[in-house]
Amino acid sequence: MTDRFLPAGRFAETDFRAGDVFNRTVSIFSRNLLPFGMVSAIAYLPSALALSPDSKTAVLASGNGGWIAVGFIATLVLNVLSQAIVLYGAFEDMRGLPVNLGESIKVGLRRFFPVLGVAICVPLLAGLAAILLVFPGLMVMTMLFVAVPACVVERLGPFKSMGRSAWLTKGHRWKIFGIWIAVLFVGGTAQSILNGVARAAGGVVIGLVVSVLCGAILGAFNAILAVVAYHDLRVAKEGVDTDQIAAVFD
Repeated sequence: MTDRFLPAGRFAETDFRAGDVFNRTVSIFSRNLLPFGMVSAIAYLPSALALSPDSKTAVLASGNGGWIAVGFIATLVLNVLSQAIVLYGAFEDMRGLPVNLGESIKVGLRRFFPVLGVAICVPLLAGLAAILLVFPGLMVMTMLFVAVPACVVERLGPFKSMGRSAWLTKGHRWKIFGIWIAVLFVGGTAQSILNGVARAAGGVVIGLVVSVLCGAILGAFNAILAVVAYHDLRVAKEGVDTDQIAAVFD
């Protein structure tokens, strides 16, 4: 255990700070750029190929529903698995332990189906809310922001994970909403600019490589952001420390 976290007794519910969450996310990501980036890049590759208008994969998919289905399933499976892997690895880093990709993969595989359930239910509920107005849809996403970390760390089912997230985020949703939207806006804008420049300067292949790298960075960063927010919410609302949260893995 390192001194990156204060003892649980030093926290109160008002001590959840978006700035601290962001700074710790950057720190964890920078320490584990290679392993987390590799996992996320593999997961993002199918969607990058499918969305590239000049790729052979996109051409095949456009004329064959089977290819579309294969691409969608591959993207969903790999993204769910990569998110669980990065989440567990980031949590191990927060415990002051080295990231073990092999162990992270084992945990990701064990929690695959519950995380898959969360990954399907969260956007579905947000989409239903967005039918009313865009804002409620975004707020549902904010309310369920830490559902996947709760699912992985606490070994909960999809619905209990979403309920847990709703409780943990209550009272702090505007802070979570602000940091989440800021990361999405800045990351999405940077990705669009870099993709455009790479495609114009280097052609299809370079553009695809840059697209995969940008997607991998954003995917890994968002997964770490969620688990750090989950950790700090539990510390703030429950008064537990990192080792107590991680006791489920021991």
